[in-house]
Amino acid sequence: MLAAAPEDELDRICGETLASAALHSPADCGISLRRLKRQAALLIALCDLGQVWSVDEVTAALTRFADAALTAVVNALLRDAARRGRLTTAEEADPSLACGYVVLAMGKHGAHELNYSSDVDLIVLYDPERAPLTPGVEPSNFFVRLTKDLVALLQDMNEHGYVFRVDLRLRPDPRATQIAIAIEAAGNYYES
Repeated sequence: MLAAAPEDELDRICGETLASAALHSPADCGISLRRLKRQAALLIALCDLGQVWSVDEVTAALTRFADAALTAVVNALLRDAARRGRLTTAEEADPSLACGYVVLAMGKHGAHELNYSSDVDLIVLYDPERAPLTPGVEPSNFFVRLTKDLVALLQDMNEHGYVFRVDLRLRPDPRATQIAIAIEAAGNYYES
């Protein structure tokens, strides 16, 4: 890390993070993300402590890694669902495109102000009309299960550590709604 420009090293880490979505299984992706999180944290801390990066650059770098990790997990889970015959993906390179699944970063993540101990606040929505689910797959159940798997891949602690803690409580009426909500229902909630 000390031999390369920190921006180039962050590019490499984020590139490997995105590429981890194509590993054999979501579990393999999770292991890779935990390793890459340690690398990103070390690089960012060195740049922070050495005053190479400003506070804004540090929080932007932490957020950039979080974005890459979240994208990788979503793509790994969508690829896995396609392998299991639960959906068809139009974009093999980026299965999240046009899939009807929306993960919104809120709080410090959404504001690009993550710090070293931040969790990621997410709102998860889905559009059952756009989702390329195979016949017989119920959208609500599918996307709730996908979101549970997303949370587990990011926050479950194992011998490799964890990637990020995830908070889904910013969604509309969190005590009464599922962790993934149909876009139309969320729109109705916010209108009223």
